Order: sequence, then structure tokens, then C-alpha cells
Amino acid sequence: GGGASEITFHLVPVIEKSGGAVLAKATVEKILVNSDKQACGVVVRGKGQDPVNIFAPVVISGAGIFNTYEKLLPPEIRAMPEIQSQLGMMRHGDGGFSLFIGLKGTKEELNLLGANYIYFPDTNLEMLEKRFVSASPEDAPAYIPMLYIASASAKDPTHEDRCPGKSTLTVLSFTPYEWFEEWKDKKVQKRGSDYESLKSGFADAMLETTIQIFPQIKDKIDCYTSGSPVTNQHYLGAPRGEFYGAQHDIARMQPDTVTAMRAKTPIKGLYLTGQDILLCGFAGALTGGMICASEILGRNLYLDLQKLRRQIIQEKAKKLE
Repeated sequence: GGGASEITFHLVPVIEKSGGAVLAKATVEKILVNSDKQACGVVVRGKGQDPVNIFAPVVISGAGIFNTYEKLLPPEIRAMPEIQSQLGMMRHGDGGFSLFIGLKGTKEELNLLGANYIYFPDTNLEMLEKRFVSASPEDAPAYIPMLYIASASAKDPTHEDRCPGKSTLTVLSFTPYEWFEEWKDKKVQKRGSDYESLKSGFADAMLETTIQIFPQIKDKIDCYTSGSPVTNQHYLGAPRGEFYGAQHDIARMQPDTVTAMRAKTPIKGLYLTGQDILLCGFAGALTGGMICASEILGRNLYLDLQKLRRQIIQEKAKKLE
């Protein structure tokens, strides 16, 4: 219950119990690297505050390979052949487009299930993608190749208590970052009528298709808002508005790339974690964390997990005896 924020809510006490601290609204501006080319801390800055150096023997970045290497490392370190080699193996993922819909009615009244839906308008996926990306940005909304649709409120057993008589739908798709790139440096909600018109074209097309799939929501829409790749760039720190980090194409899955993309980086003391070192999404990020922790601790944490699982099973069995 409560959505993705519950992950942070339960993680923070564990970190603090172990002697750590969690900083919110403190942007990491760069990774500190000493004269021996070893990561030795980070520079953070709170809103309206001066930068602060935080020193540490180990730096772990979950900001993604492109942010970590291209934005946070000093230029001379970024230019190292080993760093450039890794960057050369990876491509940015596709830009993401979001539509968030507020509905009048409970999940029972609207017949909304706590399930994920993936919609394709045709079985020829290659044709769908080519037709979409070859269209002009203005015409492309008519050819959106896929939608992910889910109701977070239907999945959350506490939602009705907190927001009685209301429901939500989240609809996601992909659009090239280049279609929105000209507005990347404009202020949020002040990007102008041309930007809003282009964004509305995608939002309206996604909404229309969602209503076709779920006709029961047609007269129950209370509000909706949308986000483009440059929205993701601003709020999520996604370099090119991608939802899922580095591109998951065939090149990404080649043995040379998989072998090169490890938690340990060419910079001593600097490690990568999260989805960019293995696979995208929640499960990929969790696995990336396990791989990173195993590397730093010098032990296979998966074996520890197996041992813990056996222990839990044995303890449950004893309680049933």
C-alpha cells in the first residue's frame, strides 16, 4: 500500500540504524576524484545553499552510466580510454511519455483491476515502430505503437481510505527525445504554446485509445496531465528523457558489453549500481544492487540469500510442528 514511496520509507530506517544518513533535496553536482584517480567523495548542493563536500572511501552511483560518467566525473577523468570504451558500448534508451488520469469512481464502480496492460494496435511490431519514428512529430500521435496501462489506485488497498470515490490510471509510451529537445532548457510549465500543442497531441491520442480499451471511464474523467521526455529529464534526471536507462537492444546484450558493464568502474573507489549494469526496471535495479554490494564486500550475496531463505523455511516448519 502507498505506492513506490513505500520503498524509500522502509529503506531509510535501515540505513540510519546502520549509521548512515539519507539526504533529500541535495543534488549531487560532481564526484570528487583525487590526484591518484580515486573517487573520494561527492559534492552536494541543497536548494539555495552553497555546495558541500562529503568525503568517503567508496562512492556508489545509481544515477546511471551516462549521468555518472558524462555529468558527474571531472573532464580529464571522463576522457580516460576505459571510460570512453564503456560509453561507446551503450546507447540512451528511448524517451518516455506519460499520461496520468484522475477518475471519478471506485475501482469496483469502474471495473479497474490491479493489473498491467500492454496494448499494441497490430501484431507487426517492427512495422508499428518504423511507421511511428518515421512520421513527423505532429503526425506521430496517430501512430503510437504501444501503450502500457495500469491503475495504481486499484493495486493499493489503502487508496479508498485516503481518496474515497476516486481512481487513477497511468498510461505510458515512448517518443524520441529529439522531438522535444528544443524545449529542454525552458522552464517547466513555461515552455510555450508550441510545446504544449505538441505534447497535447500525444496525450489526447493516448487518452482516446485508453477510452477505447476501457470505455467505462469515458464520462468519469476528472482530470489528466502528461509528461514528455524533457519532463523526465527535469524531474527524473534522465539525460534524454528515458524511463529505463541505457537502451536494451541486441548490442547491449552482446557478451563483450555484458562483460564490460560491471559494478566496478575503471575509477578506483567508484561503483555503479541500478538498472544500467544489468537489466532495466525494478527487478533489474534490485539485481544491480546485489551485484554492486557483492563486488564491494567481496562475497556472493546471492549465496547469503539462499542460506537466509533456507533458514526462514526451517523456522516456519518448526513453528508448524
